[in-house]
Amino acid sequence: MKDFIKKIIGEKNIHKIKNKIREREELNRQKSEIIKRADFYSQFVSKNDLCFDVGANIGNRVEPLLKLGAKVVAIEPQESCYLILEKKFGHKITIVTEGVGAEESEKDFHISNANTISSFSEDWIKSVKDGRFKEYNWNKTVKTKITTLDNIIKKFGTPVFIKIDVEGYELEVLKGLSSIIKYISFEYTVPEQTTKALNCIKRLESLNKSVEFNYSVGESMKLENSIWYNVEDMCNLVQSKDFLNTEFGDIYVRNQLAKSIE
Repeated sequence: MKDFIKKIIGEKNIHKIKNKIREREELNRQKSEIIKRADFYSQFVSKNDLCFDVGANIGNRVEPLLKLGAKVVAIEPQESCYLILEKKFGHKITIVTEGVGAEESEKDFHISNANTISSFSEDWIKSVKDGRFKEYNWNKTVKTKITTLDNIIKKFGTPVFIKIDVEGYELEVLKGLSSIIKYISFEYTVPEQTTKALNCIKRLESLNKSVEFNYSVGESMKLENSIWYNVEDMCNLVQSKDFLNTEFGDIYVRNQLAKSIE
């Protein structure tokens, strides 16, 4: 029967049909991921809320935020990525093509052959290049201008939500923030960068003692706990065996004080 169909349709046309089916399946998968992420972010973000996506890459978090009706400032210093953002989203978003750190400066940006793991953090690269990312390299370095979250806030306003995913440079990003933000997420990498995650938590505590924490493992797009943890409990959790076994994900931050001053 297969040979009969091939004769009628033709080998080339069969390949075309298969490719179209694959393309359709991939498009459906992407749409499903956007819906899943939008549903998750809807607990933090509402229509017309201002959001900062620090380390926007090619926009897999931008799209669900836009779907929720948020106003998005995407911060992405990697040229190959921000050109895709410009092409994909145009005037729907604002793009900042600088890095973000503790102070205004110029830093070496280490470009990887996988654009998702390019980083300003040499420490992070050293901690992962012989392990989880041993098949990748960081052979290109570009001098890049660094701004701060405080500067971006002065220009665009105080956001409701800041997502930070900058491959080990999260602490430096948070050092450049002095405002209390309602919701923040930052990526963690454990066990290699456990101390960095703890320092990020402590940094956020220094801005607001009433801060609370939760976390999401990998790309699950769900909070692992129904309760939110205080600083002490979250620090204990981050150092636990179960948490270290998660390898990577995002820690979510909820500022109760930000709610009271809206």
